[in-house]
Amino acid sequence: LNDFEGGGVAIGLSCTHMHGDLTSLILLFKAFSESHHGQAITFPPFFKPPAPPDKKFSVNNSKSTSYLEAKLQKQTPSVKMSTATFKFSDSVVKQCLSEIHDKCPDASPFDLLAALFWIRVVHLKGPKHDDHTHSLSLCVDFRRLLQEPLPYGYFGNALNFSLLSLNEEEMDCSMLGRVAELVHCHVSGLKEEEFWATLHWLDLQKEEGGKYAPPFAMYGPEFTCVSVEHMIIGDQSVMYSMNFDSAKPVHVSCHVGNAEGEGLILVMPSAEAGLARTVMVTLPEEETAKLCEDQSILHLKPTMLLRSI
Repeated sequence: LNDFEGGGVAIGLSCTHMHGDLTSLILLFKAFSESHHGQAITFPPFFKPPAPPDKKFSVNNSKSTSYLEAKLQKQTPSVKMSTATFKFSDSVVKQCLSEIHDKCPDASPFDLLAALFWIRVVHLKGPKHDDHTHSLSLCVDFRRLLQEPLPYGYFGNALNFSLLSLNEEEMDCSMLGRVAELVHCHVSGLKEEEFWATLHWLDLQKEEGGKYAPPFAMYGPEFTCVSVEHMIIGDQSVMYSMNFDSAKPVHVSCHVGNAEGEGLILVMPSAEAGLARTVMVTLPEEETAKLCEDQSILHLKPTMLLRSI
C-alpha cells in the first residue's frame, strides 16, 4: 500500500501461480472494495476445485500436454528484462478492427493486438536460425469455457496455455488481418478436452507422497500472450468497476514474476472502457527499447509508460 504526496493511493497484491491467477486477484480486490462500502459481493469466492467429468482424457493425444512436456526440457539463459505499457484508445482499436474486418470479421481487440505485437516482435528479433518456426504461446482463462462453467469467483489458477506456430515464410507473408484470424481461430477452437488433459497431466507429475515435481517456466521460453478479455462482462470492465472512496481506479497493471525467454504480453481492459486496451509488454531490455520506436505501433498513437525490471 503506497500513499502519494499529491493524493491517491496504489494497492498491490501478489500470490504464487499455484494459489491463484490474475482473475482471482482482480475479484479479490473487487470483493474487498465492495465489502469496504457495505455492498453485496458481486462474485463471491468459490473454493471448490472443478470436478473432472467421468470421461477419461488421454494425455498422449493432447496438444497442450505435448507442449508442456516440451517445456520441461527447455532451459533459457537469464537476461535482463524490461516492461513497457501501451494504452490504445477505443477509437484506434475500433478503426483497426474495421480495417481487418474482411479477413477476420469476428476479431476481438485481443486477436488484433496479440497479432500486432507478435508480428512486430518477430520483426525486431530478426530471422530464426534453428527450426525457422515462430511460435506464440496463448494463455486464456477457462472458467467460462467449460461445459459446466466455473463461477467467476473460483479462487485458483484456471489458465490454459496452448501453442500457435507459423513457419518463417508464412509469418513474413501474412498481413495483420491474416495473423489476427489465426489467433482468433486458435483461441475459439480450444476444446474442453485439452483443459482436462492438462489437469490430468499435471496430476501425473506428482512425486511420491503427492508432492509436485520441481516447477518449470510457464511464461516462456516462447513469446507468450495472455488474454484478459474475460474480465469484460457485458460492456463493463470488472477491474475498473471497483470503488475506493467513490473513485474508480485510474490504472491497473499486472506483473508476472520470472517471465523469461522471448517475452510476454498481457492484453488488458483499459480505464477508457469500450474497445480501449492496455498492453503490457515484457522483453529483453534492448528489444523493449526497439519496440517503443516501432513505427507500426507508434502509428496507432498509444500512450506509453515505461518500467524497468
